[in-house]
Amino acid sequence: MIYILMIWTVVAASDSRGGPMKVYQDWRPLGEFHAETGKNGFQLGKTAQQMCENAAQELGLKSEVYRCIRSK
Repeated sequence: MIYILMIWTVVAASDSRGGPMKVYQDWRPLGEFHAETGKNGFQLGKTAQQMCENAAQELGLKSEVYRCIRSK
């Protein structure tokens, strides 16, 4: 199984000459996590979802700005 760490981030900003600045945000992929399986197909260690959640915590991301999305 594969999980992708997606973050909500600023992707562009524009200055409209004295007017309010426009900021554009979107979901962007940050990392891909694969389950560790042995030769017999059984799970070894952490799941891909656990690794994704751990990475988000290590980066200090708040739960509202990231998602761990299952890819396959």
